[in-house]
Amino acid sequence: MKLRSSVYGWKSVWMEFADEKSGSYEDGEKAFSMRVPVEGKPWVVTFNMNPCGVGTPHDCTTAVLPYQAKGGFSFAIFNRNWIQEAGKVFGLQDIEIGDPEFDADYIIKGSDEALVRKFFASERLRELIRMQKSIRLSIHDEAAELKPYGNVPDGIHILAFRDNEAINSFERLAEIHELLFLCAEQLVSIEKAAASDPDFEI
Repeated sequence: MKLRSSVYGWKSVWMEFADEKSGSYEDGEKAFSMRVPVEGKPWVVTFNMNPCGVGTPHDCTTAVLPYQAKGGFSFAIFNRNWIQEAGKVFGLQDIEIGDPEFDADYIIKGSDEALVRKFFASERLRELIRMQKSIRLSIHDEAAELKPYGNVPDGIHILAFRDNEAINSFERLAEIHELLFLCAEQLVSIEKAAASDPDFEI
């Protein structure tokens, strides 16, 4: 029987998702990890659930996908109500993609306006973003951003998603998994990522 419900506990949801996607699940003391490959592709999405920070009473969920970069390109997208968070992203310009409703709801920052517009041209990608209650999605490519991931090899950049809540829905995990996969596909499409194994796992 497919559980797919937090009624049985979020760990059951994560374990089932990992099993269905031929991934793995690790149960730590405070942090929990799940590594889920992308079928037919050389990428692995790593989900983590851990305390949001010192003194916070709830957990956060992150999902990351390392990839082999081809040249410099970065972006960050936030809900419009995350203006303060978006303001912490330095060195990237504010960009509108030409979709009035989307531009009204989200703040997008990027290193190349034309490439950002091409990246977000995917209707399915925009749909998956809209399906999230909140979105903090970006490329980590600077040394300070990459440091928390360990000894990241040169040329490896990381797609990173963060949600300030514990995600206990099978459907949301599937949406985020597809979102990062489509982001990687779009990066390949605009020739800013290689469609090869990054040979690095978080």
